[in-house]
Amino acid sequence: MKRGLIAPLSPNEQTALRRVAHGISMPMHLRSTSVARLKRLALVEESEGRIRLTALGQQRCHADAPADRAMKRGA
Repeated sequence: MKRGLIAPLSPNEQTALRRVAHGISMPMHLRSTSVARLKRLALVEESEGRIRLTALGQQRCHADAPADRAMKRGA
């Protein structure tokens, strides 16, 4: 299994990953330390000055989505 799928993420890293997934791609709108770690985990990549999810990042977001919904409901 790829490390990026199982490595624990800090709340700031989770937020950055969700923002990228929702289309916020300008580095100035994301914490640089969070983006750096997400890059090391191969969850995001930077191209032409924009941050994008990798295929692995998309898998991680999909896997984390049920947990995010449960937290919003207070479960």
